[in-house]
Amino acid sequence: MGCFPLFSTVTLFVASLSLLISCSCGVTPAVLATICSQTQNQEICESILTSDPRTASADLPTLSLISLELTMKQATDNNQSFTQFRDNTTNPSLKNDFSNCVTLYKDMQDKLNAAYLLSKQRKYKDITDLGQLTTLAYNCENGLPSDSPTAAITEDMLLTSQTAISVNAYIATQFA
Repeated sequence: MGCFPLFSTVTLFVASLSLLISCSCGVTPAVLATICSQTQNQEICESILTSDPRTASADLPTLSLISLELTMKQATDNNQSFTQFRDNTTNPSLKNDFSNCVTLYKDMQDKLNAAYLLSKQRKYKDITDLGQLTTLAYNCENGLPSDSPTAAITEDMLLTSQTAISVNAYIATQFA
């Protein structure tokens, strides 16, 4: 009889530890694959998400925030690049084109900040402006000459935006 309390304590500890471990595993690779299968490039989407070490242990609400943070960083980086292109060109037409891109990326940043606040409030169904990010990125790129050195950063913005769109669309269906 003296061993029973110890046995039940150990059993309770092991059960609690098992629950703790199972709760900390985060979003599974299968869920990431499901989310990313809705993008232009599943492999790049998964790579974008797993580039943040928090993804490995993230639950869905945290994954929403991570995807938005990664997209915000890309938009900020691109905005800085377009600002530098604008400031460094002497061609008045090109200066105007790059200024337009700076304005479009500022709009993207505003939409991303609003989406981030909604995500923090877990209002995933209200995150509806992310689809406009790709339109804004295309509008910027299409307004530049075909030999502009910006195609790569625009593609990065498009892929990162698609990732955030897919993540948040998936989460909206899970928290219906």
